[in-house]
Formats: sequence, structure tokens, C-alpha cells
Amino acid sequence: LVSHFSILFFSTCTHSFNGYTQITLIQTPLSVTRAVTKTARMGCIISGEGFIFNSAYIHWYRQSPGEAPKRILYIGSGSVSMDEGFNSKKFTASNDVSASTANLRVDQLTLEDAATYYCATWDTTVYFGSGTKLVVSKAKLDSSKVRLLPPFTEKDGKVTHVCLIEDFYPNVIKVTWDDDKKNVEKNAVLGEIWPPDDNRQSYSMSSWLTVNKNSNKNYRCSYQHEKDTGSVPIESQGIYYIIKTIYIYIYIYIYIYI
Repeated sequence: LVSHFSILFFSTCTHSFNGYTQITLIQTPLSVTRAVTKTARMGCIISGEGFIFNSAYIHWYRQSPGEAPKRILYIGSGSVSMDEGFNSKKFTASNDVSASTANLRVDQLTLEDAATYYCATWDTTVYFGSGTKLVVSKAKLDSSKVRLLPPFTEKDGKVTHVCLIEDFYPNVIKVTWDDDKKNVEKNAVLGEIWPPDDNRQSYSMSSWLTVNKNSNKNYRCSYQHEKDTGSVPIESQGIYYIIKTIYIYIYIYIYIYI
């Protein structure tokens, strides 16, 4: 099991299962923020041609900061089995077969419950979902502010667009780029969330997309966050953001070249 973690743990998994075509585990939401004593809920959608949800065993793991993942429980054949050290009064698992979704509920939250939770299933190989981060805090969720900064042209005829997302909490966010027809993430770079710790009330990050200068496609930067989702098309953002662009470009230069 440890070797499977090292190979497969940190991404949404899409693999063959028991000889069938690809299986995908998608966890929702990206994060859950709740105060102490409250209840947190999260889900895991499992799909794939040939995968029989109601006969599968679904496992739930918790990875606390700085620790190895630990299995909480598994559910299959209509029953739940708890692992040692975990309480069935706190952790409740259920399956919605009609929606191919496994659900986990965590009751009476304490600060020790703050962690990232993963769903998993396996036959001869272990497959993990992408994880849901549980934030135990009474801090207010903040909506993101997303802006596209003025582009700059590189020497090779490429143009780089910068998407700046600011003032969001908690520090879990997914940023994507598309051209109205398809995802173009392969041409994008995601910067790190800043500040890099879990003890702040506001975070920011940037992402930049490099494309051909003469491209006539309509690019868009989109994000998903616990508080909200949104997107913004490429367009001029005014002199205020030109000033902010200077700081972002310095960050990009350091990130790429230093």
C-alpha cells in the first residue's frame, strides 16, 4: 500500500479497473470550511465504463499536515468497517448508487480534524481521488477577485497573459485556461499560492498563459473556489493593473529563471 501511495497519491486518477476501460475518481468540493463542533460533508464521484459502483469497496483516508495518510474506514456490500483509532460516531460513510457517489460526513469537528481527505478504490492497484481539504475555522470565506493583467510580448513572437487571483480564503483554488473550445493548460504555468502557510485570512496566486502572438482565439482564465467560481476573458485592465503587472512579471522572472 505504501508503494501505491508514492506513485498515485497526488492526482485525480484515471486508470483501467479490473480489465475495463478508464475509471475516474473526482472529489467535491475542493475544500470545506467549518467551525469547531460543526459538521463537514464531502463526496467522491466514481465513473468509468464497466465499473460497477454497488459492488465496489470505497475507502476513505485522512492526511493530516506533516503526516502519512491513514485509512479511516471502508464501505462495501452495504456495510462500513472502521479502522482502529477512528470513531464511528464522528465519521459516517454512505454511498449514493444512483449518482455513483461515495459520501463522507465528519461530525463534531475539532482542530485535529483539519486535514486533506481522500477517497480510494482498488482491485489489484490502488486509485485515489484528488482530495478535499477540511479547514476547521470560524474565519469568513472570502470571494476571489480575478483580473487579467496587460499582456507582454516575448522575443520569439509569443505573448504571455497573466491571470491574478486575490483575496481568497481558504487557500485552496483551482485555476484553468481555455480558448472557448478546449482546455489549454499545457501552455499555462500555475504560480504558488501566497503566503505559503495555513494561518492567514487572505491569499493570492497568479497563473500565466503563453500563446502565439497572432492567435485569434478568445482565451479565458477560470477558477473554482469553495466560496464561488468565476472566469474572465482576456482584455485590457487599465493603468492600475499595469502597475501591478510589474510586480507579477518580476515574480514570473524569478520563478522561471532563478
